[in-house]
Amino acid sequence: MNEPKVFLVDDDFIFREVAEVMIKTSGLSTAVTHLENGLEAYNKLLELSETPLELPDVMLLDINMPVMNGWELLEELKMGPSNIRDQVQIHILTSSIAPEDLNLSKTYNFINGYITKPLTDADMEKLIFSLRSARSSSH
Repeated sequence: MNEPKVFLVDDDFIFREVAEVMIKTSGLSTAVTHLENGLEAYNKLLELSETPLELPDVMLLDINMPVMNGWELLEELKMGPSNIRDQVQIHILTSSIAPEDLNLSKTYNFINGYITKPLTDADMEKLIFSLRSARSSSH
């Protein structure tokens, strides 16, 4: 089984650095791509949708970012190539504790999880389990 590829979409450089260390030390993946906003992520996903094996397995998506926020990215993905929604596990990763954000996330049937920052070891275990479950059911 190939190593899972992770997209970390967050405008906070320090958070991305810390999250990458957690992703690597948890054993989830060493293949982590940093993206600073939704537009950067969307363009990269569109490019990779042409070669589906190159798509990330997991995308950790912040909500509040400049240029294009997480919600705007999800709206674009709703209308974009279906292989992105089908192949990429999308987990919202946010510092927002607003119930309306959690409720809004539930309106997207292709979101796989909602994680409130900071990222914890328990969050990493859930991500690993979720990814393994998805991979074993697709084979």
